[in-house]
Amino acid sequence: MVHHGALFVVMSLGLVVAAGGEVPESTSLDPWFRLVGRLHPLLVHFPIGLVLAAAAIEAWRWTSRERGVSEFTSVAMLLAALSAIGAVATGWINAWQEGEEASRTLNLHSWLGTAMAAVLLAAAWKTRRRDEPPAASEARLVPARVLTMVSAFGVGLAGHFGGELVHGDGYVEKALFAALGIDRSDGGAAAGATAGLASESPSSASAAVVVRAANAGTVDFRTQVLPIFESRCFECHGNGKRKGGLAMDSPASMTKVDDDGVAVKAGEPDGSLIVQRIMLPASDPDSMPPEGERLTDGERDLIRTWIKEGGVMEAVAAGVAAAPGAVKGATPSLDADLARRAAEVAQALRARGVIAQPLSQDDPRLDVNASLATPPFGDADLALLQPAAAAIVNLNLARSQVTDAGVAGLKGFAVLESLRLDSTGVGDAALACVPAMPRLKVLNMHSTKVTDAGLAGLKQAMALERVYAWNSQVTPAGAAALASARPTLRVNVGQE
Repeated sequence: MVHHGALFVVMSLGLVVAAGGEVPESTSLDPWFRLVGRLHPLLVHFPIGLVLAAAAIEAWRWTSRERGVSEFTSVAMLLAALSAIGAVATGWINAWQEGEEASRTLNLHSWLGTAMAAVLLAAAWKTRRRDEPPAASEARLVPARVLTMVSAFGVGLAGHFGGELVHGDGYVEKALFAALGIDRSDGGAAAGATAGLASESPSSASAAVVVRAANAGTVDFRTQVLPIFESRCFECHGNGKRKGGLAMDSPASMTKVDDDGVAVKAGEPDGSLIVQRIMLPASDPDSMPPEGERLTDGERDLIRTWIKEGGVMEAVAAGVAAAPGAVKGATPSLDADLARRAAEVAQALRARGVIAQPLSQDDPRLDVNASLATPPFGDADLALLQPAAAAIVNLNLARSQVTDAGVAGLKGFAVLESLRLDSTGVGDAALACVPAMPRLKVLNMHSTKVTDAGLAGLKQAMALERVYAWNSQVTPAGAAALASARPTLRVNVGQE
C-alpha cells in the first residue's frame, strides 16, 4: 500500500515540475496548445472550492475536538490535488501561448500555484482514510489538518494573484480600503487611467517622454482615441492589467518590440499589431476586442489615422502627468477656502475609490475620474463633488450609474472643461446642465441614450469644441444640423 502511494506522489510531482518546463515548439500544435491553455480558468476554480470547503470542515472538527479526518476531506483533498495538477499545467501553457509578459504578479501566481499543487499532494496523502491502529491515526491527524489549512491559505493567495492578473493590481485591496474609508493615496498624486497616461518614471529629465502636440485638424489622442481604448481595451490592457504583456496606458509598452511585433509603430498603421488585430475577422482567436461588438469603421479609421500621424500618446516632459484640460501658461489661483474644500473633496473621493488629483503640482484645480470606482459611482455620490464644483476642471463619469436627474444637477460646475458620460444610461435630460457650463470644451457621450433632440440643445453651449456621440441614438443628420448651427463645433458619430 505504501509503495503505491509513494509512486503516486512521485509521478504527480513529476507532472507538476514538468508543467513549468519548456514546451516543444510546433506550429501545427499551437492551436491545440492554445485550447488546452484556455482551459486553465475552468480547472483552477475546482481545487480552490474543494480545499476551502475541506479546510472549513476540518477547522470546525478541530475546534469541536472531533476525532479523525472527515470522509469529505479525504475525498476532497484527493480530487483537489489531482485537479491542481491539471490547473498548473494548463496555467503554464496558457501563459506561454498568450505571451504573458513576465511580472512579479505572474511569477507569484505561477510558482505559488505550482508549489501548492505539491502541498496538496502531500495533504491528500496525509488525509487519506485507511485502516490503521488508533495511535497511528491520531499521530497523522494534526499534520493532516495543518496541511489542509496551509493548502487553503496557499490556493487562496495564488487565486488572489490570479485575480490581479485579470482585474489589475490591487483589485481586492482597493475595494477593501475604500470600504473601510482608508486613504491609500500618496497625497493626491495617484495616477489615473487618463491623467496618468505615459507618465513613466524616467531616471532623469533626458529620459522623459517626448511630447508632440497634434496639429490642427489631426486626430486628437486624448479626446478621440483614448475613449475607444478605455471603453473597449482597458478591461484587459489598462488600469494595471497587462493581458498578453500589453498595457495600453503605457507608451513604453505600446512601443515595445517583441517576438510578435510592436503594438504601435509610429507612422505605419499596417505594421502595428493594434491595427492588425482590430482588422481580423471576429472568428479569428487573435481578433480584438475578443468580446462584444466589433469596432466601427469610424473607430478603426481614427486609430489608423492616429498611428499614421505618429501615434503620439499625450504625456509631459520629466514624467510629470499632464491632466486633460490643464491650462497652459499662468497657474490659476484659488482662494484659500476653495483650495481647502478642493483638497477635502479629493480626499473624500479617494476614500470612495475615485481617482481625484490636482491638475499639476502648481495647479490645485481637480481632475476627477469616477469611471473605476467600486461599487459604481451613482447619483448619491455626486453630492461629494458639490463643495469643490468651482475647482473641478475634468470630470469622468464613464461607466458609472449616474442618471439624467443626477447629471442635470451639475449646473454649478462653471470651470468644467471636459465631461465624460460615455457608457452610461443617461439620455437627453442629462444634457440640461451643459449650457450652464461656460467653459466646457469636450463632451463625450458615446454609448448613451442621447438622441438628436438632446444634441440640438447643445447649440447654446458656446464653449463646446468637440462632442463624441458614436453608438448613441444621435444620427448623422442630427450631427450635421448641430455642426451647421455651430461651424466651429465638431460632432463625431463614428463616421470620421
